Amino acid sequence: MQENVKKLNFLGLLVPLLAIIIAFSPLSSRDSLASSTWTGTTTYAANVRTGPSTGFSIVTVYAPGTTVTVYATVTGQVVWGGISNWYRISSLSSSPRFIYGGLVSATTSTNGGGGAPSPTAAGKEIVVSISREWMWAYENGVEVYNSAVMTARPSLSTPTGTYHIFLKLHPTTFTSPWPYGSSYWYPPTFINYALEWKAGGFFLHDSWWHSVYGPGTNGWHYDPKFGWQWGTHGCIIGPLSGH
Repeated sequence: MQENVKKLNFLGLLVPLLAIIIAFSPLSSRDSLASSTWTGTTTYAANVRTGPSTGFSIVTVYAPGTTVTVYATVTGQVVWGGISNWYRISSLSSSPRFIYGGLVSATTSTNGGGGAPSPTAAGKEIVVSISREWMWAYENGVEVYNSAVMTARPSLSTPTGTYHIFLKLHPTTFTSPWPYGSSYWYPPTFINYALEWKAGGFFLHDSWWHSVYGPGTNGWHYDPKFGWQWGTHGCIIGPLSGH
């Protein structure tokens, strides 16, 4: 149902690998990165503008997964998710170029504040950062996959801690535990792959009804395909690819 959306190979790749998931927050503060350069990747198609708001001219458009160097963080227009950060991706001695902060995820930093976390155990493991809305998968200490994800909306929560996958479902249908009329209710929903890591219905799963993931998507945010949306009900979700 997302033929027009560029998708990452998420659970289809990871199902054979998962034994452990660690969910924690925060890994680092984005604000601490503002004083030095750091490297990030775009989590969705990103307009590069001459200033920190949508009122400035678009210079170019970066595809998802484009590597950028961030030279400064400034406060600008809130586009969605309450995010006011805009990242300057040009040196301070050149023409200003900015990308909205909600579309960039940190990967490395000169001050040690960014980058993928190191695995804490041998074997098969996933690490999820709620502060970055990002996931890394490891096998025997080697990173085999990473992806932007979405966690719980502010009124609910995604539990933090160390967990083991104890149930794998493919396919399945989720039924709302909240009654019809509740603001949290949702209709029966088809899921391709679902991995339960905490009793009570906490899953890592794909989600065809979202097309954007990453920083800010756990709050009230605008999805360019499906409109305004909240984050999850507590699960960790991401895109699913057919390849």
